[in-house]
Amino acid sequence: MITNKQTIYAITLLALLLVVAFFIYLPGVQGAFIFDDIPNLSPIGKYTELSSWSNFWLYLLEGDSGPTGRPISLASFYLNDNAWPSSPEGFIYTNILIHLLNGLLVYWFVLKLAKTLHLSSLQQTVVAILSTSLWLLHPMNTTTVLYIVQRMTELSAIFMLSALIFYLTGREALFQHPKKGFLLLFLGVGSSLILAILSKENGILLVTYILVIEYFLLRPLQKTPPTYFNYWLHSSVSLPFLFVVLYLFDRAWSGGGFEIRNFTLYERLLTETRILFDYLHHILLPSIGSSSLFHDDYIISHSLFDPISTVFSLVGIFILFFISITVRKKYPLVSFAILWFFSGHLLESTVLSLELYFEHRNYLPMLGFLISISIWLAINIEKYKKSIVLISILVLSLFSFLTYQNTVLWGKPFEMIVNWHNEHPNSIRTQEAYHFFIKNNKQKVTKLSAKTTPYSVIWNLNQACMKQTITNKMLLSANNVIKEKAIHPVTANALRDLMSHWLGGACHNIKSKDMESFLITMMEITNKKKSNHYAHHLHYWLSELYRAKGDLNNTMIHLERAYSLRPDSQLLLIQASTLYSAGLKKDALKRLNDTRLLKTSIRKRIILSLVKPQINKLKTIIKNNSK
Repeated sequence: MITNKQTIYAITLLALLLVVAFFIYLPGVQGAFIFDDIPNLSPIGKYTELSSWSNFWLYLLEGDSGPTGRPISLASFYLNDNAWPSSPEGFIYTNILIHLLNGLLVYWFVLKLAKTLHLSSLQQTVVAILSTSLWLLHPMNTTTVLYIVQRMTELSAIFMLSALIFYLTGREALFQHPKKGFLLLFLGVGSSLILAILSKENGILLVTYILVIEYFLLRPLQKTPPTYFNYWLHSSVSLPFLFVVLYLFDRAWSGGGFEIRNFTLYERLLTETRILFDYLHHILLPSIGSSSLFHDDYIISHSLFDPISTVFSLVGIFILFFISITVRKKYPLVSFAILWFFSGHLLESTVLSLELYFEHRNYLPMLGFLISISIWLAINIEKYKKSIVLISILVLSLFSFLTYQNTVLWGKPFEMIVNWHNEHPNSIRTQEAYHFFIKNNKQKVTKLSAKTTPYSVIWNLNQACMKQTITNKMLLSANNVIKEKAIHPVTANALRDLMSHWLGGACHNIKSKDMESFLITMMEITNKKKSNHYAHHLHYWLSELYRAKGDLNNTMIHLERAYSLRPDSQLLLIQASTLYSAGLKKDALKRLNDTRLLKTSIRKRIILSLVKPQINKLKTIIKNNSK
């Protein structure tokens, strides 16, 4: 049992740790919006003609970051600000506070785990404080905390950690109070799981964490589960885990979603074997000079021997799994650490057509190694007290220094992005972030050596457009690059800027027929690559081009195609307004009444009900002017 004196020491150390972590992260508050921050936050205040509540619910329901829309995360962004453009400081400050809250939850969870393992009171305190310190100050968490949109990862972690606490508490309660235990397990873990998934879909991996704790840590140490516990475990944990496995097999079988990537499913799986070892390296041996958010220039594994490190990584993973199974009873801490890490990467590092490498994917997966190391040190604390204390101080000091170096850099966005480019000169994401930042912050342009990509060529067209140096030959050259390279989704941002400037009359050298030919050729290339996301944007800008030419027929054709690829109430209103402006009032009303594509799911039906006032307002205007 933990004594009052130990409790006071623990609370004091924990409070001091939170204060230190806060000030280490504080320089990062001066950061900026980058990459996915904009598409996720800019829809705030999109519907200015609707009530604030309608606007709020539309923002939550129209989220498209994942299958659920991640409404919990979007709601938290709305609490920071309900208008756009906004300032990043408040969002980053909130992210830091959430990270500190997660630190408290890590402490609570590890303390419960140490108690379940029947460690001594001193060992429980050491394990909880050391695990929390290592995790809270780990430099690899910098991108999760200071990259605003990764609040989604932080919030999902809140509910996953809460669920793990409910799980250990409910498991323990079942011995003496079965009703209370089942209430904690079914309601506590169940509700936390739902909230975790609604924050970010990989919250479902909570079930894998529970299985790893149960079968690779507690039971090997003869921590027999209470009576009836297995009923809950099999019904509420094992079945969802089976669903995850079947889902991954289904995605692997279909092989879909890789059309917009420059790698196949096979190449992704091979490459991830190397990336997982990179993650392990940075978790266990963090170093300075690896602060970049973007790693989209990571060398792809095209076969087992290209590059040769692929086969070694694949063999290494099989060896780690073999070790995890065979030493499960003798060295459960080893099995627990390894399988916890791999469990955390089951979704984002396997068959889903996501980008290859992001450090924020290790926010919780790294915790297994830190807990295992802390338990081993705590068990040996009396035997090697001075050495363990000294090593712990040195490691935590190093972590603090490296994290502080990262946060200071994040607080200087332009310097940070240039630094990232120096680390990853072939990264499309870094180029996009650089160009976006200098455009929106009026920074002096620093010439960067960059790989030619669809994004870079269109961005260069936009720059030439603004300088009145753009030519038709440049458009043709751009299409040749796009034909040979994978089209990245961020290319749509560059196209938007180019078309906005051209439609505004900035590119005097480019005639309508030249831009039309450029877009149509790009559409043909896009269709061959099956990039529906980019095709949607191309159809929209073609409609705007034909609108400027006064070609109603082609305007409507491309609006309809854009709408069919991505049904949206605003596109519906644009179509109706276009028809009404052309004097086709009956056709405009007919278009407004055809909302079938906006009713294909419950979520879309709710969205439609919220935007009905806008639709009805336009209907009223058309009807009144038809009399």
